[in-house]
Amino acid sequence: MHKTILLRKTMLLRKTRLQAGSWILALHILLCWAFIPVAMAANPATQAQANGLLFGGAQTQQCKKAVPLRQQGYVRIGGIEQWVSINSSNCTFPLILFLHGGPANPISPFADAIYAGWEQQFTLVQWDQRASGKTWLRNQPAAGEQLTLAQMTQDGLELVQYLQQVLGRRPLVLMGSSWGSALGIKMVQQQPQWFAAYVGSSQLVSGRQNQLASYQAVLKLATAANDQAALAQLGKLGSPPYVKPSGILRRLTRQSEATLATAAPAHWWQASPAFELEKYAPAYEAAEDYSFLQFMGFDPETGQTTSGMFHAIELLRDATALNLPVYFIQGEDDLVTVPAMTRAYFNTIKAPHKELIMVPKAGHGPNAASIAAKWLLVQRIRTQLNGQNTQ
Repeated sequence: MHKTILLRKTMLLRKTRLQAGSWILALHILLCWAFIPVAMAANPATQAQANGLLFGGAQTQQCKKAVPLRQQGYVRIGGIEQWVSINSSNCTFPLILFLHGGPANPISPFADAIYAGWEQQFTLVQWDQRASGKTWLRNQPAAGEQLTLAQMTQDGLELVQYLQQVLGRRPLVLMGSSWGSALGIKMVQQQPQWFAAYVGSSQLVSGRQNQLASYQAVLKLATAANDQAALAQLGKLGSPPYVKPSGILRRLTRQSEATLATAAPAHWWQASPAFELEKYAPAYEAAEDYSFLQFMGFDPETGQTTSGMFHAIELLRDATALNLPVYFIQGEDDLVTVPAMTRAYFNTIKAPHKELIMVPKAGHGPNAASIAAKWLLVQRIRTQLNGQNTQ
């Protein structure tokens, strides 16, 4: 989108963002993991070649022997160049593909700190999704272009095909949190045979129902604490749904979670210098504004809320049959994707195997306890994959 159009469309959010703080600095990040299995419906090499995929400015060679691999660059996905990084001490390891949340809250600037050591047993893949992070720096959407759940899902599946081309047909495990978890569910619905397992963290179930449950949870806590300031803001805001997007509820959930959950280590949020967050902060914030408006389906020029991705996410209605192992990791103190909603969805799922793992003192974003729970889980999955390979 041209800069003048973007500024006009994002002016409405500036007051809210000053109240709520920059999303990329506040780092309410959603995560997704994925292992990609052997089976492929189409020839990924042929598809990738047809798409003219780029990686680091050159065609990347397929991993054919056990060597370290650390590469990052742009890959042509969905008709545009999108930022992807791969990190592994042995490129023949099973893959974990992380689908970040937000939208437009990429984890790639912080991945080396949060997942330090994971590359010793897995090949880690980070992806700045369409209209996010470094992908936004390279490709700003044209005027009138919309983000859709279908397009984002297709982007993710094209990335999987590219990874199969570059790394070979190795197990690829899928992990998602909040927005990223909704995207992950859509991906495994379409091509379950491409993945060894799906792991959902802070699982988003329904845009509307999760928002209502979040409001009710914060209201209950504020009432119990007799927090008059929070009660006044909640009273003014009112119960969802909302005609216009607002950052008030998210700010209140962060405040409450700060008293309930253990904070993440501070060094996690020291971004890799290569991402130059300070230099590109205005652009990254513009990406967040654009993606948030698109997600909510709100047009500041008309004042109307239409069919954004938020309104299209209804997993209880659309995604209860999943043909692969499914794991949910849920913070007990998550006030955004509240545990009751996650459990209700989990109970309806029919899958070959499913587990719900509750993490005490964990909220919506990652902390040491939730990352440790994920590490233990992927270790178990890796052991199972090794067992299958020896049979």
